[in-house]
Amino acid sequence: MRFQQQAMITSGSGSELDRVVIVDGYVDEPTNLGVPPYVSPYPRYIAGAIWTQSSRTEVLYQTIDDVRRHADPQSQWSNADLILLIAGMIVPGKYLGGTPISVKEAKRFFSDSRLEDIPKILVGPWARFGCGIEGGRLALSSDVLVPPFDYIATGDPEVVTARIMVEDGDVSSVDFSSTRETLEEVEEYAKRGARILTQHPGYSSGHMICEIETYRGCPRYITGGCSFCTEPLYGEPKQRTASDVAKEIEALHEQRVRAFRIGNQADLFTYGSKEIGEEEFPTPYPDAIEELFSKVRRAAPELQVLHIDNVNPGTIARHPQESKEVSKSIIKHHTSGDVAAFGVESVDPEVIRRNNLKATEDQVIEAIRLLNEVGSHRPDWGLPHLLPGINLLYGLPGESKQTLEHNYAFLERLVEESLIVRRINIRQVIGFSGTRLGDMKASKVKRHDFFQHKKQVRETIDVSMIKRVAPSGTVIHSVFMEQKEGNNFLLRPLGTYPLLCFMPGGLDPRTFIDVFVVDHGPRSLTVLPYPLKVKEVSLAQWKSIPGIGAKRAARMRTVKSFANLAQIEMNLETQLPSWFTRTLRFED
Repeated sequence: MRFQQQAMITSGSGSELDRVVIVDGYVDEPTNLGVPPYVSPYPRYIAGAIWTQSSRTEVLYQTIDDVRRHADPQSQWSNADLILLIAGMIVPGKYLGGTPISVKEAKRFFSDSRLEDIPKILVGPWARFGCGIEGGRLALSSDVLVPPFDYIATGDPEVVTARIMVEDGDVSSVDFSSTRETLEEVEEYAKRGARILTQHPGYSSGHMICEIETYRGCPRYITGGCSFCTEPLYGEPKQRTASDVAKEIEALHEQRVRAFRIGNQADLFTYGSKEIGEEEFPTPYPDAIEELFSKVRRAAPELQVLHIDNVNPGTIARHPQESKEVSKSIIKHHTSGDVAAFGVESVDPEVIRRNNLKATEDQVIEAIRLLNEVGSHRPDWGLPHLLPGINLLYGLPGESKQTLEHNYAFLERLVEESLIVRRINIRQVIGFSGTRLGDMKASKVKRHDFFQHKKQVRETIDVSMIKRVAPSGTVIHSVFMEQKEGNNFLLRPLGTYPLLCFMPGGLDPRTFIDVFVVDHGPRSLTVLPYPLKVKEVSLAQWKSIPGIGAKRAARMRTVKSFANLAQIEMNLETQLPSWFTRTLRFED
């Protein structure tokens, strides 16, 4: 594939760089997800920095999955003047839509002799903090990638790129630790870089959701923040204005992007707070949230998804009334099925103390209650508006076997109190130099005990919760096919922590479809198309309905057509539940 010619824009200063390659190796940071279908701000900002300085520069943007599929990706890069790799897993995760680049792959793909004379720059979290590999292990120094990379950009990628362009491509005179001097510096890049998404593999299908930054860093930096987290290393958060965020959204909307997550900040509820930089737990400012979301809505009138991500449960517990008003403003403007990710990490008092965590167990419970009160209502047969999600993190100093007992008892409290959380993430920490975790003793929890604990949560708590989130008959709108396994399909909607839907074989879903829930697993749902057209239901789909079984399903397939519900129930020799019968459609 050749470099795609870009539309002309107003030029800044000249540049001798005619062609630039941006490879998106994907990122997963505490406040920023860039694994498909999510697109992080990094490629958009970098492309915008290039085009702000030079309208004629051609940019080839590829994801690492594009690269893996290409027999000879280096042939596309060999005539470039500059190559950048965006990479960095700070938070360990499992992904369905794509796989982040590995250190081994980075060495292999970029060591080709045809690239020797082209400056190659590593940017993003790997460059800034080190190469996180997997949970439970210390991150490697970014020096492990020198070579094949000639430069490690420990500063902000878009700023470093802009400096290179200003210097007419002379990388030797650039400070690779350069960072934003003001937030306004990024605003032009955010708007101009929106059109890079036309090269993203999810663009034509619409399988894409853009991560949107409101501020970077953590308000708790004044006490050092959580021991393991890299966000406090950015210093005092500097906030973008609602107008600037809306202008970026408008530029993305003009490129036919229809899904957005206001997720690139440590605690959305503190956006606009006048106490950031003064208080560890700033008081939320509901008017700022209302202004932000109303302007986003006006900027993208045809949006289909508007979700959020991180919320500090300690903020909600300490400022319940303001947090309730913030929640109401979000719900007023967002789309349902939304999730506020609570970084609980642990409810063991010793772990909380040793790692300066955000909230006690009782405070977390208070925060969940409040969000359930405001956000658990749902549109007819739809998903709840706004639920909390729980993050638990293991491998922290102060842990013992009792930590597992504390955390499991906490989850049991949620079940007993009939509270709802969308999901429970259970992870092992990655240790990064520069954080306080690097100087502290590791966990005493044995690996076997950790995995047994995780299994117990999955088999008990998770099943109870997913049934509350999406009871049988719940309609999930606009799901798309992530993978096909034999004759079966793995589907997901776009959004924050989208539910994984398993659909038995039938007609191939070529585009977005609506589905309804028929059964539950610990971390996934069994679904069928909504509405369910009786004449199109496959044998496997009849079998997936609880209580029908193989013999009854086979009997259903012998009948050529059904005119009404009574005929179906007569053949099944059972009465179908009302939530199921409301989905049926009879056609000649």
